[in-house]
Amino acid sequence: MRRRSLSPWDAWSDAMRDTRKHLQKHAAVVGVAAVLTVGGMVQPNTPSAEKNVTGHAPLVMNLPGGPALAAKGDGGVTFAGASSKVNKDPESLLRWALPMKNPALRDAQKAMEQVTTDLRRLQWSKADDSVRRAESIFKNRRKDILSKFSAAKADEADALADEIRDAFQDFREPLAERNSEEVIRLQRALLRKIGALEELQIDTFPFTVPAEYDNLPQLKGRATVELTLRKAGDAPFDIEGTLYDEGRMTLVLDGFSAPVTAGTIADLVQRGFYNNCVILRSDGFVVQTGDPDGPDGPLQGFSESGSGEVRTIPLEVFARGDKSPLYGMTLEDDGRGAAQTVLPFSAYGTLAMAREEFTPDSASSQWFFFLFEPDLTPAGRNLLDGRYAVFGYTTQGEFFLKDLKEGDRIVSAKLVSGREKLQVPAP
Repeated sequence: MRRRSLSPWDAWSDAMRDTRKHLQKHAAVVGVAAVLTVGGMVQPNTPSAEKNVTGHAPLVMNLPGGPALAAKGDGGVTFAGASSKVNKDPESLLRWALPMKNPALRDAQKAMEQVTTDLRRLQWSKADDSVRRAESIFKNRRKDILSKFSAAKADEADALADEIRDAFQDFREPLAERNSEEVIRLQRALLRKIGALEELQIDTFPFTVPAEYDNLPQLKGRATVELTLRKAGDAPFDIEGTLYDEGRMTLVLDGFSAPVTAGTIADLVQRGFYNNCVILRSDGFVVQTGDPDGPDGPLQGFSESGSGEVRTIPLEVFARGDKSPLYGMTLEDDGRGAAQTVLPFSAYGTLAMAREEFTPDSASSQWFFFLFEPDLTPAGRNLLDGRYAVFGYTTQGEFFLKDLKEGDRIVSAKLVSGREKLQVPAP
């Protein structure tokens, strides 16, 4: 008989409430590891023939009471813009993760991201200053910006720079009228163009993946996946009183930071592997999917047709300041447990692979959305960063995660862009 191991979530929910109260009084104190379980791990007390539907790796997050794992910053690129000292904006995190150097363009990005903080504080004059600062950069430092592009991309970069320059005038009226909704809409659109210009600058893939992984799919760049979701029994999604017949989400897979992990997901999306995949877990901490045959099947991951052998991939973690990802071990095992990662667990809907706790190279097809809670998992002070492979972020429709429960399903997963960057080895 197959059985499911329960999460410790219920056992420490009272501790969570106490933690919130404690953090309000002692915001700087972080410690005491609490363990959650995610994935499809065979538990020590479970017969090997039995599959733990929700198992895989225990995710560890710090709670008050022990020594803090305070990571040092690297000059502030993560903290520069989106909303606060911890960057919780997935699109901003993806922009800062791009492997490119263009100081003037980064300064313009930073100024436009500052608008979010200005508006949150109702500092309208500062928001106007931030927009004008970014506009000035595109006017006075345009030559510096475009000098970083290769001749083959010069015309495309010039045209995109024109679009960005012309977009600044659209901010005048909504800023004067203090129309925050319109300013934010324009800001997001402009920042996406800045991000596109930054990505355009990248001519070649920035590092070589170890040859031992040539047998695995690899994403040499970025790809976008669109998910269509339905609830069990085709009930509507109820998002704060608004009903939706189906949910739609957009995911960005970052092959620049995790080429093997993102490549594996993109490959499985292409194969239709996640179509009609059920949600295995939804406990307020993660939402998990990717079991190929559901709770009653024998497989815990993807298997080539007829082989019966599960394809696994290495743990892939990119530390800030490194030239390429670390493979096969956690940053803690590498002696850098407090190091920051290029793709941190700091955005709601962070995408990461589930794996067995003591086997770093055991991930296959199961992955999870991390439901970031800044009070309980501050970036740089949790034990997820550097232990689990983050391969991207949810950039649209993340609010559906609030009502995505066990038994709901992914109706379809489609690779809508980046297909040309996916390299799949010959059979």
